[in-house]
Amino acid sequence: MSRLAVRSQRGDREAFRDLYRALYDPVSRYVHRRVPSKADAEDIVGQVFFRLLESLERIDPRRGSVLSYTLFMARNALVDHVRGRAGQVPEEAAAAVPDTGTGPLERLMGEEDAERVRRELARLPAETRELLMLRFGDGLRFAEVAQVMGLSEAAVRQRTSRAVRELRARWDAGPARGELANDG
Repeated sequence: MSRLAVRSQRGDREAFRDLYRALYDPVSRYVHRRVPSKADAEDIVGQVFFRLLESLERIDPRRGSVLSYTLFMARNALVDHVRGRAGQVPEEAAAAVPDTGTGPLERLMGEEDAERVRRELARLPAETRELLMLRFGDGLRFAEVAQVMGLSEAAVRQRTSRAVRELRARWDAGPARGELANDG
């Protein structure tokens, strides 16, 4: 993607189209998971690419990936969106938990586990949830998460490790899979 960015900076329109195509899916997933309204999410994605086009000359691929730069802009666009909603906060996006069960019982158990994961994630500070979503939901490398969040890579590694340990301990201390929390 960095080659496409450099070519786009030189005015190559086809390179920008290719860059747009390469970035669209990850940016769209990032925004759609964080904004409940499909129309609002699509507006924000459009704003991100408009901002990308306007700021092409400031992209320096040696300072980080073009993807993390673009997701940083998406994060800022989301903050602007929330501020523009007069204090309304969109629903928190939960980490995607794939449904691997094939039957109704397996599906129900998967849904229960997914709901439990959502509850545990909701207990974490917002910045930690965002860090985990970027790392595991969006599949970014530690360096890219650091760039998006304005942290050092070491801090991202440390906070991720700490959050995963905390979630694992809560999971292990909670009810067993399929077991109701109020049984007893």
